[in-house]
Amino acid sequence: MSEEFWPLVAEKLAEHGYMSGVERTIDRIRATGEVFTPSGLILEMLANVDVSIFSPGNTVLDPACGDGQFLVAAKWIKVYAFGMSEVAALCDLYGIDIMRDNVDVCKRRLGGGTVLMGDALRPNAALDGQTELERQMMASLFMEPGAKNRKKPRVAGTKPRKRRAAVGNSALF
Repeated sequence: MSEEFWPLVAEKLAEHGYMSGVERTIDRIRATGEVFTPSGLILEMLANVDVSIFSPGNTVLDPACGDGQFLVAAKWIKVYAFGMSEVAALCDLYGIDIMRDNVDVCKRRLGGGTVLMGDALRPNAALDGQTELERQMMASLFMEPGAKNRKKPRVAGTKPRKRRAAVGNSALF
């Protein structure tokens, strides 16, 4: 496969200034752990993987998508390297972020797609600013078939079990 598409992907990434569109204060960074990946590093990482992982029908999920750097690159690889339409490429892309403004910027950059406000580590968590549809989609994307969407109730009168640290080669619980 020709590698002539990389400069085109780089151009598309450059259309959005690095970390632009969202005010990121020191307090916000400390509270959320936000770290954004520069375009050059995105391109370097993706150039070192087999691009066939981006072929039509292969899903790309970014569980902490931020402003969409990785997803934008994935979209344009699908378009330029595999001849997919933008609409078809978007059908294979999923982004999740805990911050509403990041979700909105990512959707704008992609031109649509499935980008949800949610917590990929805690998919059932309800976040301030998250829509009911986003909560439902997070549950449907991350819950195993047949899994219940609630915690198992504790037996009345019992205390939560504390987990102890592992000692040697055996774990004590």
